[in-house]
Amino acid sequence: MEAAGPCGLCLRERAPYTCPRCNTRYCSVPCYRGHGACAEAFHRRQLLLRFQGQRQDPASRARLKEALLRLRELREPGDAEPQLDRGLEDREDGLWERLSPAQRVAFQRLLSSGEIGALLPPWRPWWQRGAPRLVQELGGAEGAQEAEEEDTYSPAATKELEKTQGTAPTQQPAEAPSPVPAVLASIPLLSSLTRSPASPLVCFQLPNALYAYVFALTLYNGDLSEDELLPEFSDMVLDVSGALGARQVFHSTAEALQAALQAVTASQYSECPLGNADAMMAVAQILMGESQAKQKGYSLAALSHLARLLGKAKKLVPTEEQSRVYGAKKKCEFLLSWVNENEESLTVLALEVQRQYKTHLKAVKEVDAVTKELEKMWGGKLPPAKKSLIEELD
Repeated sequence: MEAAGPCGLCLRERAPYTCPRCNTRYCSVPCYRGHGACAEAFHRRQLLLRFQGQRQDPASRARLKEALLRLRELREPGDAEPQLDRGLEDREDGLWERLSPAQRVAFQRLLSSGEIGALLPPWRPWWQRGAPRLVQELGGAEGAQEAEEEDTYSPAATKELEKTQGTAPTQQPAEAPSPVPAVLASIPLLSSLTRSPASPLVCFQLPNALYAYVFALTLYNGDLSEDELLPEFSDMVLDVSGALGARQVFHSTAEALQAALQAVTASQYSECPLGNADAMMAVAQILMGESQAKQKGYSLAALSHLARLLGKAKKLVPTEEQSRVYGAKKKCEFLLSWVNENEESLTVLALEVQRQYKTHLKAVKEVDAVTKELEKMWGGKLPPAKKSLIEELD
């Protein structure tokens, strides 16, 4: 194996790394940052090429997007965006061939396994900034039991339980939540959108739509700054939310949430990074808002954000899909008006979502207990091979 030469930037250290664009050797992250314009452009190009080849897999595209952000973060804060040499850009198509076979295998492994996304700290959703403790039903022994269950099935313990079922990946905590999306400047009166009073069942469409928003946004790690992601994001939201994608009517909060969960299960989408239970808790947090005085603020922010994203997506989807996306956007705007005039209903909805959260978590716990008992009987994760009941004798 060829011995590593000196660093082409600091000239002082042994340099085990090589720039894939110009073959300059470098020894460390600081030197990489100094040479970042060249190395970053190569990886950006390769990631984008792979990105374009996986248009039908939103989870893979999200992981690739995270990798691009990671490459950008390797530069020191405040560094100017590198200006790439024109000649280097023209030679990008041949850069993949410059990697050694081992480097190519390692790069492909990171992409296919999703490990490349682990290079980034997890996105902390905007609705997690100081969300209040959710409402509990109190009243004698029953109230005490409710409080005890609340402690037992807290969001902090959700991933630990769901992890055993493979429904939630482990992540390192992020430092700060992203900013709260801006609420639309003008929200029309509900009476201007419908001639008759709104149906009392409208309220159940809200948790269904919010679940789809939470699911899709977290699957993309909260970053939809690239317009090319919006068509798939809108497809995902409309597939998961029957209220937005199929004008489905629900008669309870439980039915609305279960419909969203079943839509996720029936689809080809990856598991929600939050896990199914914590995605429900996220819906409850949005419904509860930042404080009692500003309870509707988070719901208005989420619906405004979703309406804006769907509005952008409408311009990018095929013509035959535009009416469906437009209809979902108008539904978001209708829910905006409803929330704006029915803030007092949000607490009840949040409490009902919280109940579903605890019911789901209890079911996960029961399944986990049964699974452990079966594995103990089997002596492993799989049942023993069945023995033939009838043996043919010669």
